[in-house]
Amino acid sequence: MDHFRNPHALPAGFVLRDAGLLVLRWCAGLALIFFHARAEVVAGWEHVWHKTPWPYAAEIAERGFPLPEAVAIASAVAAMLGSVLLITGLLGRISALVLLVCALCGVFLYAKVPFVAEKLILYAGVYLVLLLCGPGRFSLDAMLVRRPAAKR
Repeated sequence: MDHFRNPHALPAGFVLRDAGLLVLRWCAGLALIFFHARAEVVAGWEHVWHKTPWPYAAEIAERGFPLPEAVAIASAVAAMLGSVLLITGLLGRISALVLLVCALCGVFLYAKVPFVAEKLILYAGVYLVLLLCGPGRFSLDAMLVRRPAAKR
């Protein structure tokens, strides 16, 4: 009803949409960090600095990807950094695109492991929604855009 009194106010549905995007960003970002990315970043760190075996890099090598260690490091860092950016809503569409590419590469990598491929397809769907819709008004991107320009 406020929309009729104030033409600049957004209808209630837009607030719910943005709240939904916030929940989607937080759920996907936190799940990726705590269930996947954190363990791979720690294992990658140990592999690089202490020369311990890294099963993730070995899996990538088995599947025929070129430069398996570099791909493993890049995907672990992209998952961790992209998730943090997604949670905060900073560079939301760019981080969603990077995470979407990582998820789709993972689907290819784990195509013969249905329960892993299924999770990756669901993550890819979330990232595609965030890429198309943006992070919403409850994000750092929106706060930076709404910020008034400094007076000269």
